Amino acid sequence: MSHEPNQTMPYYRSGLGNSAAYQVSGYPQVDSGITNEIINYDYVTSQVVISNVSGNSISASFDGSGYFTIPSKTISSFRIKCKEVSIGVSSSSAWSVCVALTTIDESELP
Repeated sequence: MSHEPNQTMPYYRSGLGNSAAYQVSGYPQVDSGITNEIINYDYVTSQVVISNVSGNSISASFDGSGYFTIPSKTISSFRIKCKEVSIGVSSSSAWSVCVALTTIDESELP
């Protein structure tokens, strides 16, 4: 088999089925607020940690799925692939979201 001198190597990139993208440390991104918010990411998450530092419970949804309740003054961790986190509050409540981002482009998720 001959190799042409100007032949380029194929470009391999991370995808949803690539386990290595989830095994390495993710790139951190932290967001916080006190009102309802939808946070969109350019890359797929491998982990989402939500801190509710207020006295009221809040709710969280991933890519528009059903809502999870995060009780007051607790931290909840989710090992999940998503490209959007929605935070819902009934009244002004302090929260923060810390995600670990993979190198997988958000367009890979349906």
